[in-house]
Amino acid sequence: MMLIPGPVNVPRSVAQNSSVVVNHRSEKFRNVVAELETLMKEAFSSSRVALLTGSGTLAVESMVFSLLSKNERVIVLTYGEFSERLLDSVRKRGASPSVYRKPFGQGFSTDEVKDIIESNKDATAIAFVHNETSTGIAFRKLKEVVKIAKDAGLKVLVDSVSGFAAYEIRVNEWGIDAVATGSQKALASVPGLGLVGLSEDGIKELQEDVPNYLNVKLHLNFQDKRETPFTPAVGVFFATLRAAELLRLEGIERRWRRHESCARYVRKIAQNAGFSLLGDESNFSNTVVAGVPPISPGSMIKELSRRGIEISGGMGELKDKIIRIGTLGMIDDRAVLRLRYALSDILKVDLTEQPPEECKLPESIIQEMDWDN
Repeated sequence: MMLIPGPVNVPRSVAQNSSVVVNHRSEKFRNVVAELETLMKEAFSSSRVALLTGSGTLAVESMVFSLLSKNERVIVLTYGEFSERLLDSVRKRGASPSVYRKPFGQGFSTDEVKDIIESNKDATAIAFVHNETSTGIAFRKLKEVVKIAKDAGLKVLVDSVSGFAAYEIRVNEWGIDAVATGSQKALASVPGLGLVGLSEDGIKELQEDVPNYLNVKLHLNFQDKRETPFTPAVGVFFATLRAAELLRLEGIERRWRRHESCARYVRKIAQNAGFSLLGDESNFSNTVVAGVPPISPGSMIKELSRRGIEISGGMGELKDKIIRIGTLGMIDDRAVLRLRYALSDILKVDLTEQPPEECKLPESIIQEMDWDN
């Protein structure tokens, strides 16, 4: 059982669909492209969704290169490893970033974001990571942050690779210009598809001086014909379409609640087991629980692995200092209970807290997941 920040254990039907290979210029595949964008627009609450063969990083770089201009003044908020990668993409685009950093394990408050924006009157855009899997910290009040930025006239670019489908995100209603994510996170598909959700304002901002593979406008032009500009990862498209169908079946709001409920539960049992966790009620992640275990991180990873549970260690400056437990995808009460039993056994502590009802999958989807492997 993988409890890492992605990729995730996928539903049976998603795994089966990943092996489908057809002519990518066939009518059958054109229907997949059209249906997938339709479902993803619904999930993003966006006007368009670019479908890109590649990882979440490709989605982020496509968003950055396609919506920012060279020399554009951009506020970049960094508070972890993936925030630094976003900053690197902004710099490689040739934009001019104003960088604000927090130590790993800390987040930005809404008031801090407001002060930063007010002190950068010449900025035309802001870019930040919604959910930092390297530290288990997130912008939990995303709607408020976006409103502050939009009220200041800023273009808003959100890297939600590990946040999309685990938190409320409404691209059009909130006025977000673009949100980037990947197939292998809370969407619960196999790796290999990047997605960029766009509002009407975001579509108007799409640039032309972009490498073809990163060119969101080019991809959308082909999607108008129900095609992709280049040979796609065909099986990943079929798998992600099925994942999007399961998302609709569960309901996007129910999935948001399930992620938060399961994450809160894992945080609670971890704290009861003696972990020192990163984050607090204002900024904890719905998809990663990160912190220092009561035994060495290496020992905790090894002991859980012996019991068939894979978790992750720290990244960057937190390498070998913390562990990270993924709580995303199709995570449910069965998975977190298995983790609870394992922690009790390893640490010799009595953990009896039961998962909340909202941590469960709907009856219609339960059979799709096997948490015994």
